[in-house]
Amino acid sequence: MKISDIISMCIGNLLRRKMRTLLTVVGVIVGTCSIVVMISIGIGMNVQLDLTIAQMGSRLTMINVMNYGYSGQGEEKAVLDDAAIAKMQALPNVEVATPIYNPRYLNACLYAGKDDRYRIPYLNIQGIYSSAMPKMGYQLLEGNYPEGPQLNPKKPIDILIGEYLAYDFEDTKKKFDNYRWPETDASGKVLQEPFVDINQDELTLRSEKMEEDSADSTVITRVLHPVGRMKEDWDKGYETSRGILMDIDDVKELEEQYIKANKISVNKNEEQQGYNQATVLVKTMEDVDPVETQIKAMGFETQSMETIRKPMQESARKQQLFLGIMGGISLFVAAIGIMNTMIMSIYERTREIGVMKVLGCKVDNIRSIFLMEAGVIGFVGGIAGVGISFAISTAMNYFGAAQSAEDMAGGGMMSGAYMMGGMGMDAASQAPISVIPLWLVGLAIVFATLIGILSGILPANRAMKISALEAIKHE
Repeated sequence: MKISDIISMCIGNLLRRKMRTLLTVVGVIVGTCSIVVMISIGIGMNVQLDLTIAQMGSRLTMINVMNYGYSGQGEEKAVLDDAAIAKMQALPNVEVATPIYNPRYLNACLYAGKDDRYRIPYLNIQGIYSSAMPKMGYQLLEGNYPEGPQLNPKKPIDILIGEYLAYDFEDTKKKFDNYRWPETDASGKVLQEPFVDINQDELTLRSEKMEEDSADSTVITRVLHPVGRMKEDWDKGYETSRGILMDIDDVKELEEQYIKANKISVNKNEEQQGYNQATVLVKTMEDVDPVETQIKAMGFETQSMETIRKPMQESARKQQLFLGIMGGISLFVAAIGIMNTMIMSIYERTREIGVMKVLGCKVDNIRSIFLMEAGVIGFVGGIAGVGISFAISTAMNYFGAAQSAEDMAGGGMMSGAYMMGGMGMDAASQAPISVIPLWLVGLAIVFATLIGILSGILPANRAMKISALEAIKHE
């Protein structure tokens, strides 16, 4: 038999029992549609997870080291000092390691303007290694990074300032309207400029007396020189918004001067404990876990986004597996329907099969006819199932986006955003619920066709084994 004859007989046999063929195709459609939609939801979950993770930014590769751990042997408390930071810096795949130092004893205000008219009463000063600043990923709106500590006490200290630090100055000569706010109009133009031009006006750091009437309490003064302004980034910390970042040695020197000037009794145990915390930045997300393990082995407690990222990914994998299994069950049921249809077709066409054998039709041709019929059912059902899957996916994304917009407008997303720390929840909520890539379309059609062919193997083999003489006698 020619291939054209086989195709002609296949199509004719399928159209002979239109209703049964249609119902079998519907079974394949349901199975294909189920598995495509289920997998597309899993892909959509991956997209949402990727967006959420992407919104975490540099926090994904950042490890916070806390100074309340103990040594690996459990005998002596680990000390988070410069030597420990150097060991962390030497670990493989560590981009940069630096202590984060906030002075415990420095009580100072920042002044500007004639007769110190403008003042920031509560100053957030943070010190890190100046060599680490460029690697920490601070985005500069203008200027450069400090090159190192200022060893000459008579010269200004180079600092980085937060994007909105200038708006923290108050006008001490006014009782009302003594603050400016970083408000903008619809076009983005700033409505009110701050009192102080932070790049032009001289900034003076002046300590407050511990006791106004105490002769032992002395004021220290130091000029600060902003060399760069950071873009606000809450991933990096509050200092990028309204704080001051300077070399850690400069911070220590200012604090030491304040302690001496005010004759503060310092607890030596606190000095021996080292820094309160440090930050370690690694090269990739995959480096976080091994580096974190090594830091813990040094005796320190750590925090990183691994505790959030890993459970999220594991949960997504489990849900995708469950969705895939549910879709596979539907397609398995469809395969049973194809097999049943083909077996029934054999019973009905037993005499026809016997005649074909008597006329000299090859056994392989008979098998090819039944396999092709089963394959066509799977192919047609696969194409129709993919088409319906696109319609369902479009509807899910449309109504899902509408619901997300309604939730955000009504504040329904707030609790989730707080639970996740605001990490990409807005971006993830705008991601599609269902995503059907081209590879899934092709795979679904091929898989449905393959399921049809596999379901037809048993009936085809059965047709091959039918005796020609008994088949002719069959009524």
